Amino acid sequence: MYNPEPTKKLSSRSEMRIALVVLTAFALVSLFNGPLLQQSTGPSVSHGRRLLLSTDDQPQSTTSLRPGKPIMATFFEPVPGGCCGMTEEGHKNLVNAWERAWQSYGWQTKILTEADARKHPRFEELELKLVEADVNGYNRRCFWRWLAMSMDTDVNGGWMSDYDFFPLRLTSVIGKELAALPGFKSYSVHVPTLLHSDTKSWNFITNLIVDTISKDLEVDFLSDMYVLEYIYNHHTEEELGITAWERLTYSGFPYNKDGDTISVDCPGAMATLGAHLSHHDTHLAVDNGIFPKVLGVTVGDLGSSMNNRAEAANIMLRQFRDACFR
Repeated sequence: MYNPEPTKKLSSRSEMRIALVVLTAFALVSLFNGPLLQQSTGPSVSHGRRLLLSTDDQPQSTTSLRPGKPIMATFFEPVPGGCCGMTEEGHKNLVNAWERAWQSYGWQTKILTEADARKHPRFEELELKLVEADVNGYNRRCFWRWLAMSMDTDVNGGWMSDYDFFPLRLTSVIGKELAALPGFKSYSVHVPTLLHSDTKSWNFITNLIVDTISKDLEVDFLSDMYVLEYIYNHHTEEELGITAWERLTYSGFPYNKDGDTISVDCPGAMATLGAHLSHHDTHLAVDNGIFPKVLGVTVGDLGSSMNNRAEAANIMLRQFRDACFR
């Protein structure tokens, strides 16, 4: 990235980024009614910040949908027979747990499917490219979600997360504040775990992804994550309309282990918007002995643990609230 000399006048791009930082900090300080910055030792935190929350801002256990609530969308189209170490039922259970978690944080939820993606005029073009590149069914679905989000009718754009991403600090109030900021925003850098964008940017980035896909593209393998990283590395943030490219997500289950003692990593968890309980991070949690104790799951059994990520996520959220909102 080019940095202008200190003596030169700030560009409009720099002014926008400064305004973004100031607005975000002001919103969070106001919402949390306390100091914003405190050192954290948790993983996957972009600036080592801890966001302090008062007990009044704890997520509420409610699934009612009221006008004015922000919407968190995810994409789910089952791979027949399951995939990625989970049965089809295991994936459906995880989607249900994702939906309940976000609703308990004050959000409405939306589950997009292949039918939504097929409404996009470039769906067949995308599919031809993916089939030609021998992309498997799971990763094809990861590309479909971009088309589905681009077809959303909300003129203000919207939020999208993986269905294995669970909120820790991202209440609906904070979500509405961050959504007011313009442009394309990724809160897990090139990993499309938690995104928000206005409609114009959703369409721009989606079309750029479709344009970029090629069986000869120089990436580790053809997935939407690596294509997004490729695009970011070959364009400026200004060209892409990016106004936030941060790592404010916790990778995996937010626990610390000291000998036989396992505890919630409150400093790390409280410094992030949510936890990404990915396949990879679940594998690490099992290997490191920090996967939550789920009834009927043998400790260290990777297959059973992976297939019970839904219940593990429920346990994690309960333990996070009990340990960190005191």
